[in-house]
Amino acid sequence: MRVLVELLSLIGRHLTVATAARVGGTLGMVAWRLGVRRRLVSETLERVLKLRGRERAVVARQSYASIGATMLAIWTVGGRDGLERHVTVANPRWLAHLRKRHGGLVIATSHLGDWDGAALGVAPLVPRLLVYAKSQGGSMDETINRLRQATGGEVLITRRGDRTGAVTVLRALRDGAVVGLLADQRPQIDEGLAAWFLGEPTYVHPGPAFFAKRLGLPVVPGFSVHRRSGEVSVYFGRPIHLDHLEEPAASQVVMDALGACIASVPGQYFWQHNRFKDLADLPPRTDDAWRGGADWLRNPPGN
Repeated sequence: MRVLVELLSLIGRHLTVATAARVGGTLGMVAWRLGVRRRLVSETLERVLKLRGRERAVVARQSYASIGATMLAIWTVGGRDGLERHVTVANPRWLAHLRKRHGGLVIATSHLGDWDGAALGVAPLVPRLLVYAKSQGGSMDETINRLRQATGGEVLITRRGDRTGAVTVLRALRDGAVVGLLADQRPQIDEGLAAWFLGEPTYVHPGPAFFAKRLGLPVVPGFSVHRRSGEVSVYFGRPIHLDHLEEPAASQVVMDALGACIASVPGQYFWQHNRFKDLADLPPRTDDAWRGGADWLRNPPGN
């Protein structure tokens, strides 16, 4: 693994991000052709987005190309034409307005578009950016986290049963930091909360709602989009106020926000992850307004 890490680091430093994204996209399509997790992706898209036939195949292929581009582009950070030079926050004045009004910000995001690129674009615009990340261990993970921190972001590694990270986040938010949480990941059942995500009853991370409610802050949905090879745009939605909600209703609104982001550009989501391996026993739910995508984000319910 260490040899692979060194090879990717060497290649990344000499590639432009546009070339890396194109190569990564091509490798993603090769994985699609070889059938790597293709059945999982197809079944999930049918269950979650009700897609079939050609429409499902188009979204699946886009997802493979997007993930391939994302996975390779990160290795160009710090090189001659790194990813950090090609990320644009689409509404920086909106981000500045939110910070001025609320101080610290809880950003709920997901594995959509180029999530590492999003952090690279936001870090120069705020005094302090913390990215809550789950570590898998090993030299690959260590190197990627160093690249993530190369332009000012601060990666906070979470480990099972470790509560010190939560204390660090609370203190940072009180001091006006921006904290980004990849809240779409599958938690351990005993650490998760039962809620609906993308139309499936499952277990979710309660972190965004917990931090926001604890400090009286809103949750701001955010996501990134590949515009063209190596070019990434970052978007933020309207703040979602959760003070009037109790758990699990507060976390449910956060998951609906993530679902709306994903529904906006489903071809750039990481469908290759077996997200719904653990299903929760929940009563039926008829509210699927999150499927409206951008419309939901423009007017979150109850705000």
